[in-house]
Amino acid sequence: MTSDQVERAIETLLTNQATFETQLERTNQQIEQTNRQIEQTNQRLEMHAETQTEFMQIVLKHIEAQGEANASIRDSIGNLTATVDRYITARGNNGSNGS
Repeated sequence: MTSDQVERAIETLLTNQATFETQLERTNQQIEQTNRQIEQTNQRLEMHAETQTEFMQIVLKHIEAQGEANASIRDSIGNLTATVDRYITARGNNGSNGS
């Protein structure tokens, strides 16, 4: 190889090295940006999970309260039915007044 060829080869290597380093820097910046986005996404997912948990707890409380209200209504209807049955039985003739 002549000295010109060696010099061109060295210039080519240096140019390729500079290009590689530039591309590597861009890649590292993209990785850093992706990592930040992943962290933000994870934070949002955690907040969403907490919100979902709170929502489910509220819904569960409402379901339990509705169950208690339904049981109370069933008891009241049962008591009313028993009262009406006693009233009808006490009046005799299946509730007719003999008219």
